[in-house]
Amino acid sequence: MSTSFETSRLVIAEVEDDFSSSARTSLLEQIPKILTPSVVQSLPPYFHDINSIQAAEIWIERMLSDSRLLQVRSETQELIGFLFVYVENEREAHIGYLIAEKYWGKGLATELLKGFIEAALLSESWVKLIGGVDSSNTASSNLLKKLGFEEQIGGDSNVLFFEYTLHRPPP
Repeated sequence: MSTSFETSRLVIAEVEDDFSSSARTSLLEQIPKILTPSVVQSLPPYFHDINSIQAAEIWIERMLSDSRLLQVRSETQELIGFLFVYVENEREAHIGYLIAEKYWGKGLATELLKGFIEAALLSESWVKLIGGVDSSNTASSNLLKKLGFEEQIGGDSNVLFFEYTLHRPPP
């Protein structure tokens, strides 16, 4: 099932494998502008050095094969980021997100994740959302905590894990 939703300032839509060639070309041209060194600093290596359409093509193919990829657009339809959903099983989904640097500090990541949580409650069967954050990324750690994600104890890597339990109202 394809996921899409809107918030007051954002339009989020899942990228499908079969989207039109003009839409694909447009997306590929924009990806290097989003995945700048500052944005991907705390992300895995395959997010780095996406500085050409060819590199963007390889990146998007990997993302589409590994996860559900949602594009985040402003109300004026400008691509400003991505949300990634790695479905572990029917009950859990690992999520990640990024916002273009020029949009940092405007509350858009908060708005994005709140909207995603609401959409997941309505359309998905997951019980938990899990977010992994590089330990140096205090802004993301603080955001997840603010939204009710609970830090998980354990692990010996530089990645902190946070879980959010999706509470559905009784039928």
